[in-house]
Amino acid sequence: MGLPIGTYQLASASYLDDGGELGNMAVYGKVITAANEVAQAAAWATLLGTIDDLSLGARKRDTYNDKTTYDAVRPGNGAARELCLRARFHDTVNGQQWLATVVPCVNPTLIEFVPGGKDVVDLTTTEVAALIAALEGFPVVNPYAQANAVEVLAIYEVRGQK
Repeated sequence: MGLPIGTYQLASASYLDDGGELGNMAVYGKVITAANEVAQAAAWATLLGTIDDLSLGARKRDTYNDKTTYDAVRPGNGAARELCLRARFHDTVNGQQWLATVVPCVNPTLIEFVPGGKDVVDLTTTEVAALIAALEGFPVVNPYAQANAVEVLAIYEVRGQK
């Protein structure tokens, strides 16, 4: 069974780390139409801004309605694509859950952890709360049930992204 055509659209960005490697994020957003183009472009820009705020990497490319490539240079600040944030998304209607990398090359000094949670990030810190608001305001779409509301259940710091 395939996905319905034309009901969601890939949104992605790549960030250059200190070693010259790319860390990537990718989620699905609404299909851009004439009716929602301005609002979706603004929501995508907000989401990219919150990712930029949490990432040590230099943005190399982003793609949603169009592809933008930047003349990025190695940041020289310790950015590592292997250290990233992943979000656990939840479809509030059918209960489906899935993980997606949302911040490559994360700045570890901006992350606080839930006590005893090992890799579970505190959702109330300023930058992480802004990321969640941007992800839900974009909004991220469940590609298998596009009309359903989606929320962020948790954010995890992950080491070893390939």
